[in-house]
Amino acid sequence: MERHNAQGGKMLMCASRSSHIRQFHEPYLRWLFERGWKVDTVSQGRPGMRWTRQELDFSFSKKEISLKNIQTIFKVSKLLRQERYDVVVAHATLAGFLTRLAVVLATSPKPRLALVCHGYLFREGGGWKNQVYRLCEKAFSGQVDCLLTMNREDEFLAHRYGLCREIFRIPGMGVCPLPYPKAEEIQRTKQRLGLENTGPVFLCVGEFSRRKNQALLLDAFAQISPHFPGARLLFAGEGELLEACRQQARSLGDSVQFLGQRSDIPLLLSCCDWLVTASRSEGLPFSVMEALALGKPVLASNVKGHQDLIRHGENGRLFPLDDRLALISCWESILRGPDWREKGILPEKYQIHQVLPQVMACYLAGTPWEIGGSGHEENQKEKN
Repeated sequence: MERHNAQGGKMLMCASRSSHIRQFHEPYLRWLFERGWKVDTVSQGRPGMRWTRQELDFSFSKKEISLKNIQTIFKVSKLLRQERYDVVVAHATLAGFLTRLAVVLATSPKPRLALVCHGYLFREGGGWKNQVYRLCEKAFSGQVDCLLTMNREDEFLAHRYGLCREIFRIPGMGVCPLPYPKAEEIQRTKQRLGLENTGPVFLCVGEFSRRKNQALLLDAFAQISPHFPGARLLFAGEGELLEACRQQARSLGDSVQFLGQRSDIPLLLSCCDWLVTASRSEGLPFSVMEALALGKPVLASNVKGHQDLIRHGENGRLFPLDDRLALISCWESILRGPDWREKGILPEKYQIHQVLPQVMACYLAGTPWEIGGSGHEENQKEKN
């Protein structure tokens, strides 16, 4: 591949999981590579991208207090001193917090630090744990040069608590064009999954966790299934609560399938009629954007991120968070009428060709490689 003549700088990109970098950031790594940037990644596991200089496999633990996380802080701090990066980009809560601590320990020279919020774990009000998360975000906010949020609520919280001097709302990380799979490929996949002669098929994508709340979907589906025996519910993903969900679904037989971690989500979506999610918190969920881009409507909990993407009754349905009866009612209304044939629509502003220039402008603002169009003007239009 031919490179641009301009010589880029050095960047470090941090995320807690290598799958996060693979799924969301390949277009950005390629863009940087083509402009002569030397980009290193830090994550648990190596993403295996051809556009990077080196990929560092550091441990990240979701436990609040972990020796692994402390070791990672010191490793990243040492890396910052050795490599003297021009720009550091950190994604999501865990990697963002550890990276900020590493920047503090590294003292100087301080790189430009861009933090990408994929969904705050706190909200306005809330209990003591909610306040702890907010205080952690606030404690090291002075280290952050640029904060990127993905939904209206997180943008409000960032301004409300002064979490950065420069705050921008971006339309996610961008969805690449998704060609609709060929009819033969869809048919073969349906045959393998036993979906040829069933009723409506619903797909849930995500890690099995309390936040993703798959247990609520199973509880509601168990009430619905006897009245709609042709309906099917598929789960794609893994996680610590997977086995508990398998046990919960035992009585539902083949009306529920667990497909494991998949790399063919667009194909699975093409085989299904609706995407469904009961998540308790989101940033701007990629699976929802993919579903809408493929014309699939979405049944989702009425939380931030979902609210930004779904217009109730137009490209999907929203139900109150953790409200099992409301979910059952909404689900049944879809199954009883023609509504399950609705079409999803994803506005063009969420496409990668629209999003990437905005994100890169934010990353590189104030550096010798600064480019125009941070997306701030678009934010102002939406507010007005």
